[in-house]
Amino acid sequence: MKKLLFVDLDDTLFQSHAKHPVSSDFVPMAYLKDGNPISFATPAQLSMLGMFQKEMTVIPVTARNMDAFSRVRINFSEGAVLNYGGVILQADGRVDEAWLERSRQHSSTELEALTFFQAFIEAESSRRNLDVKARIISDLELPFYVVAKSPSYDTDAILDIAELCRHQCAGDFCSYRVHVNGNNIAVLPGWLDKGHAVEYLVENIRKTEDKLLTFGMGDSLIDLGFMGACQYMIVPSASQIACNRLAAL
Repeated sequence: MKKLLFVDLDDTLFQSHAKHPVSSDFVPMAYLKDGNPISFATPAQLSMLGMFQKEMTVIPVTARNMDAFSRVRINFSEGAVLNYGGVILQADGRVDEAWLERSRQHSSTELEALTFFQAFIEAESSRRNLDVKARIISDLELPFYVVAKSPSYDTDAILDIAELCRHQCAGDFCSYRVHVNGNNIAVLPGWLDKGHAVEYLVENIRKTEDKLLTFGMGDSLIDLGFMGACQYMIVPSASQIACNRLAAL
């Protein structure tokens, strides 16, 4: 039976030094454009990844775009899901053109809304004197979503801006959703979903594999969509998912 593990990257297989003090036994796993390491894995994370790669086909499912993914130093040989599900890479590293065309059709009408959210976040941050910056994330010449961060890691400012964005989503932009995790806000159109991409990949793999066992692993609430498309879920104990769900018990 073929075993598939669809796994988020940041805060699941590794984390940035800003979120976890770097120890001498941590291993750099992702780098900035200037070549400096930015994200690290603990010995436990490395051991876990090695165990998974021995037993399963490991496919990353990440918000990272092509450039950011290229700076991850993990050998994934069976493709990847990028841009929150907007882009799929095949096992040979080439872009899945059929899926890209789907994304192209969807994103063709989104630039105006994405531009609005970027400008809205910047304007409200300036008006309220909040340290939050926003930008549109594009890849392969397609606009996908808006990301906002606080350079000074002001999480209160992040929460304030996220609430303002949610108010906009309750009105003219009802197809959009707002995701917050730590110092990061993502404003995403409804069609952009990691879960849709994972479902597409599983469907394609089933054409050549009669029996599949699928696992989904992630840390963030937004990962639940693609994890729910799998037969089993794996969640880090200190993750947003675990903390959110355990708090409700």
